[in-house]
Amino acid sequence: MEYKNPIGVNIDLETGVIPGAKKLVRRLSSLKGYFLDEEAYNELLKDDPVVYEVYAVEQDEKDGDLNFATTVLYPGKVGKEFFFTKGHFHSKADRAEIYYGIKGKGGMLLQTPEGKAEWIPMGPGTVVYVPPYWAHRTVNTGDEPFIFLAVYPADAGHDYGSIAEKGFSKIVIEENGEVKVVDNPRWRE
Repeated sequence: MEYKNPIGVNIDLETGVIPGAKKLVRRLSSLKGYFLDEEAYNELLKDDPVVYEVYAVEQDEKDGDLNFATTVLYPGKVGKEFFFTKGHFHSKADRAEIYYGIKGKGGMLLQTPEGKAEWIPMGPGTVVYVPPYWAHRTVNTGDEPFIFLAVYPADAGHDYGSIAEKGFSKIVIEENGEVKVVDNPRWRE
């Protein structure tokens, strides 16, 4: 039997960077149609800010292997809605995932295919278990970068299309200085 070599990496806990990892940058322009307030989106789009960066250490897509990544989700809002990641189901829907909060303040919005939603606040030291079959998106509700680590099966895959098409049943907004999870009027079953 041929064995893979173990690896060890350092995560910069202040910046979220994993040196040598594959880097993905998502700007506001890559989130067209995701936010409710289109007028606020178009205004902010003039600067096309970076919404989040991902630093991924990936394995071959084989059963039994694990990928891990840090995400740096920047603070900001489009209208009342806080910046968030695109969100996804897993292509292999029976795969779970673990998130671990490193720095900043935010949360995880989770949803079943039928639209049942859960909100779990996150901060440094918070662990969130994403069960199989649940879509998930992280949201920065603070005023500094929200940094977290995700660990997931290498063969899980990402289904972004379902979320792009239907959205989440809830959105996370700031209202009167408070974080609120409210119904998304554009959500479609």
